[in-house]
Amino acid sequence: MAKIVPVEESVGEILLHDITAVDPEKGFKGRIFKKGHVIRPEDVDRLKDVGKNRIYVFELSADEIHEDDAAKRLSRAVAGEHTAAGDEPKEGKIDIRATAHGVCEIDLEKLEAFNSVGEPSCPTIYTHSVVRPGDKLAAVRIISLTAPREEIEEAERIAAGGIVRVVPFRPRKAGLIITGDEVYHGRIKDKFYEKLRPKLQELSCEIEEKIILPDREETIREKIREFVGRYDLVVLTGGTSVDPDDVTYKALKNAGVEGFIRGNPIQPGNMLTLGWVEETPVVAVPAAAIYFRWTALDLWLPRLLLGERIQKREVIRRAHGGLLQAIKEIR
Repeated sequence: MAKIVPVEESVGEILLHDITAVDPEKGFKGRIFKKGHVIRPEDVDRLKDVGKNRIYVFELSADEIHEDDAAKRLSRAVAGEHTAAGDEPKEGKIDIRATAHGVCEIDLEKLEAFNSVGEPSCPTIYTHSVVRPGDKLAAVRIISLTAPREEIEEAERIAAGGIVRVVPFRPRKAGLIITGDEVYHGRIKDKFYEKLRPKLQELSCEIEEKIILPDREETIREKIREFVGRYDLVVLTGGTSVDPDDVTYKALKNAGVEGFIRGNPIQPGNMLTLGWVEETPVVAVPAAAIYFRWTALDLWLPRLLLGERIQKREVIRRAHGGLLQAIKEIR
């Protein structure tokens, strides 16, 4: 609903339409105030300068909320742990950003319900993305200039407790077991360590110890058991192909690894193998990790370091978006 008010009495009111101005000396012609702008004391003289002694403003009813107020309320509700919402809306929108280095987790069911209410809108980045402080995670706004109060209140109820949060990394230590007779006997040089070390460091995990072992099931098995009791993560390399003489899988099973997931529908890295000994994750990394920028390892490693237990059903679902060579950014 619109009303006309003297410009001197307009502070705090909401502009019904754009205000434009022409300044031939400066070569300017365009908008100086946008529709929906909340008039401030310092705006009064500027409005008079362009001949606006009376202006059309919104008259909000009791059951309406302006877009800026709605954005402030909703962004506070959406922002969860280790995130921060902006103080003031820009173009009716407030961004939510990370305040920690970790994994962004989105409550997808709550997000869908929030965006189904009507006016409220909240696009986000992909859940389980690795983020750093300052990274944008979500943007909250309403679609129109005003929204029904009941919709904003409903969206607040849905978002209560947060929809977007960051789970921070904490320092971890890993043990690296490099397997293969050809490496053990010095016929070829290991390439895994230099490739994996920076990946782990990027996620606050240091390779505390590495060892090169021959293709002997019992030797690998005992080293897995030893490392599991010493480190937060155990990584094995080599011996993860489909060759019948590969002994890594047998060593993993006989070392007491549970929740065994051999292979996944992700390329490159089809032969990545995951498992756990009690709470310690054990991952066998195929040679693809040496040659490609992103492999299946990059999808699961951040969450393994957070202590999450990956389920087979989730691995299968990652076939959607699992053709990593064809995408521009790991998600």
